[in-house]
Amino acid sequence: MAENRGGPNGGPQYNPANISGTGGAGQSGTQPARYISGLNYGQGQETMQQQMAAPMAGPNKSSPSSSLPSLPPMTSLTAPTERPNEPVTAGMDFGAGPGSEVLNLPRERKLSEILSSMIDIDSTGDVEELYNFVVSRGL
Repeated sequence: MAENRGGPNGGPQYNPANISGTGGAGQSGTQPARYISGLNYGQGQETMQQQMAAPMAGPNKSSPSSSLPSLPPMTSLTAPTERPNEPVTAGMDFGAGPGSEVLNLPRERKLSEILSSMIDIDSTGDVEELYNFVVSRGL
């Protein structure tokens, strides 16, 4: 009886479908630690040790596209319209149909309005000074 010494025997390591799209970084379930060059003396080794102590999760193996958002199918450029009763100019501020107000776009705000909304969360008081400056200039 021949002794099996490990050569190409059809094991999972020889299955072409078992190759990770992340270059080997996806087989173990974690991302490999990577050395970052160009850091200060000793910092590269320190970051390697940190990465090995707390490895980051690898890609989700349950579905290759599970990390991608689910998008609706693309509509062909030559497909018939899905809104036959809507004018082509709907959403524009000219022509037939409703104007840009139906698009729910954020309205333009003055700089003083933006700064005013930030005053309460600024603990330094700098925003209030800037706000007073901007108001004095009419911005």
